[in-house]
Amino acid sequence: MKTVEILGANRFETYTKTREGSRAIIVRDGKILLTHELNSGWWLLPGGGMEEGETPETCVVREVEEETGYIVRPVRRFLSMNEYYEEYRYSGELFVCEVTGKGQMNLTEAEKKRGVQPEWVPLQEAVDIFSKHESYAEVSEEKRGSYQRECIILREYMNLDAESPERQIYDRFPGVSCAYREAAGRETLKYDGLADKENSIPVDGNTVFPACSISKFVTAITVMRLQEQKLLNIDDPVNQYLHEWKLLATDGKESSATIRTLLNHTAGIVDGEDSFYGLRRGDPEITLPDILEGRTAYNKRKAVTEKQAGTAFEYSDAGYCVLQLMIREITRCSFEEAVGTYVFEPLRLEKTFFASLQNLDLREKSQKLAAGYDSDGLLIPGKYPQVPDLAASGLWSTPGELMKIAKEFIEAVNGRGSLLRRESAREMIRPAENFSWVGLGLFLRGDDTLVSQGWGENGQCMLKMNVATGELSVVMTNKDPGVDQTESGLEQLAQM
Repeated sequence: MKTVEILGANRFETYTKTREGSRAIIVRDGKILLTHELNSGWWLLPGGGMEEGETPETCVVREVEEETGYIVRPVRRFLSMNEYYEEYRYSGELFVCEVTGKGQMNLTEAEKKRGVQPEWVPLQEAVDIFSKHESYAEVSEEKRGSYQRECIILREYMNLDAESPERQIYDRFPGVSCAYREAAGRETLKYDGLADKENSIPVDGNTVFPACSISKFVTAITVMRLQEQKLLNIDDPVNQYLHEWKLLATDGKESSATIRTLLNHTAGIVDGEDSFYGLRRGDPEITLPDILEGRTAYNKRKAVTEKQAGTAFEYSDAGYCVLQLMIREITRCSFEEAVGTYVFEPLRLEKTFFASLQNLDLREKSQKLAAGYDSDGLLIPGKYPQVPDLAASGLWSTPGELMKIAKEFIEAVNGRGSLLRRESAREMIRPAENFSWVGLGLFLRGDDTLVSQGWGENGQCMLKMNVATGELSVVMTNKDPGVDQTESGLEQLAQM
């Protein structure tokens, strides 16, 4: 069952009070039953808080009768919703109900004063009423939040049909988790399905998914942070900072490829065919020089600059392995520790990490990691693959924490960041020469829209953000769908 979380802009770091309740969707002859407050003009779905000893089902039956005078039978629980405002978490269960008879309204004195009465409203008209929630932002945050909640509920109800596009996309994956931020700054989380099919563990807001090649976005941020510390210059040849291994050209001489060209995939490195997947946790650990020299089945092609830097776009995981090695040498610590210091710790990210074998073992014991499934839906041996090319595809996170990184990046682009300087962020979104659609660790869609996406053998994901409006979306899954984001539906989910 899908869960939606609404994160109020005024929410506290941790909530100390909870309220639980139930609400009803009652549709008959194309009309939905709402309560209408005549004195204020407010519309709401019938429902309210649970009393002691009640179940969600008995609560919704009682609340509907008290507010509308109808006796109903819950047919299906279709949605769970959590709302976070100030120190409160409001939890609600949503039921599709059918009318079975007439009962007796029993309004409170406050409800009587507000003129509460039941009304049947055409379903699309109800959607239109609640979809105007942002227009109340300056009038009443309570009304805005209530209408946003009802709008989400109605849209989820309309997607209940097994043939609905969203439901079909969700059903392609064992588990799906999404985060959305509107232009006004309102944030919602949605998640559904299973993090682990074999053990029937559901996805929740804390489930950590493989972020695959979104890793490159985080790696690029780390590189720009190192440049701000004057530890490197992205327009220097990368070999200037490498000692354990050197990047060569095809003639055997040191390559002049710069850090910038590695970040935007124009260094001229061509990955081996069918490389960068298939390594299992139980397999012997391989080193970055092993990968870069093409000594293992993980990457059979030696990393050399086969084309003149800047003349061709060649998407390259090996190129990011070079950056991983460079970061390790510059900082004199492991790559995952360096990114933790420069990115994760300043943003107070608790669930985001790069999955070295040691990190993965520790996190598996303390966090809920999404088990990985191949394109046939079969569990990957060991649940999670071994990914030694951390800078390219070893990131794990939640949609909520990736949203924090994206929000901070948008703030930096607009000169308000606490992590990156404006010039660094804007350098990342400056189009590469001759390739207007690629930045540093990001792809540029036009209209101020940026994309970072990943696709691995244990999941597929997508991050989209608009640096002008502040809108962003993150979609994460735990299965290789066998097709790209457009065909799998992630592109569509990222638009919603």
